[in-house]
Amino acid sequence: MKSSNSNNVHFVKLDINEDVISTITKYLIDNNIISATLSAIGVIKNIEIGYYDLHAGKYLVKQIEEDMELLSLTGNVGILNGEIHPHIHVVLSGKDLNCIGGHLLKAKVGVTCELFINTSNMELERLYDDNIKLNLLTPLKAGVKKC
Repeated sequence: MKSSNSNNVHFVKLDINEDVISTITKYLIDNNIISATLSAIGVIKNIEIGYYDLHAGKYLVKQIEEDMELLSLTGNVGILNGEIHPHIHVVLSGKDLNCIGGHLLKAKVGVTCELFINTSNMELERLYDDNIKLNLLTPLKAGVKKC
């Protein structure tokens, strides 16, 4: 992994075979980034993505072993159970040029993963929602307006 940063923008280039989620998480922890948006492109492999089935209250999981073009990785960063936590979604394309996407559960870097992290000073925490059965990103500062 190589990285650079300027003000509130960080660039991280993940290397071949690095674990995408754990490498991103380690970088966030090492740099004390507790609130941010994530954006990346590249190629990933050994992928597990999920679709959250609201009625069943669980993720339906799909495994993809082949290298896939990472057309878009997007996500956010907040605190979950006292820990820095990235929440990541992806859109992928294979040799057939068809797209598939979902919540990124695991992946390794196939060729590269070029990640931009835009940090913020907001206080955001993932709090459990009983109706949806998920931890949802929630602003914590006093004076936050409900829409």
